[in-house]
Amino acid sequence: MEKNKTGKYFKYAIGEIILVVIGILIALQINNWNQQRAQDKEEQSAILNLKQDFEFNYRTLDSVLSETKNNMVSQFILLNHTGNKSKNITREEFNFSLNRLADINEFFPRNGFLDDLINSGNLGIIKNQILRNKLSSWNSVFDYIKSRELELEKGRDRVTTMIIKKGSWLNADAVSTDQVVKNNTFPKSGFDIDNRNLLNELEFENNTENTIYQNDKLTQSHKKGLILITQILELLEKEVK
Repeated sequence: MEKNKTGKYFKYAIGEIILVVIGILIALQINNWNQQRAQDKEEQSAILNLKQDFEFNYRTLDSVLSETKNNMVSQFILLNHTGNKSKNITREEFNFSLNRLADINEFFPRNGFLDDLINSGNLGIIKNQILRNKLSSWNSVFDYIKSRELELEKGRDRVTTMIIKKGSWLNADAVSTDQVVKNNTFPKSGFDIDNRNLLNELEFENNTENTIYQNDKLTQSHKKGLILITQILELLEKEVK
């Protein structure tokens, strides 16, 4: 102070403070940048995993939908020969369609990675809000598909019970293409039963109609699922870097 150097020291102190602040800001910026890089990397990993899972889900659900439609074709064949309608159908054709009447093609998706994100509260790593919303709605669509499968299963149980009482599963399985049946050797039925006699039963006609109705409801749920999966995949593709 005696030598009038106060101003110089003051300027020097201010300069030191500014340098320290700049250094802190640079360190914070680097830290934020590193955190952002880590988050981006985590998001990309999640996007790639989700993309693989939903590509699998699309292929699987599309296949299930096709098989369910094929079942309905065979089931309509039965419905077109009930009661006083023409019985111009062979035993083999009837037994093949009878197997399709009791068949349910279940959908088993890959939901593990998405469920982990949701249950852990980490779905927020997906920055695209529209994509997050679509992903959040997937489980409700899947649950609806399973509920339709359950309704179809109830109808299948009624058909199975009726065949057990009035028909022959051995005769029906003799024409089955089911690999589970092929891996077992069943003897011929010990009863001379023509399953086509079921066509004269009103209960059989009603059960067949109900099964077709439930299958139709199931295919509609499949289609809704495929639409949502397609939307999710399109959004995921845009986020891949």
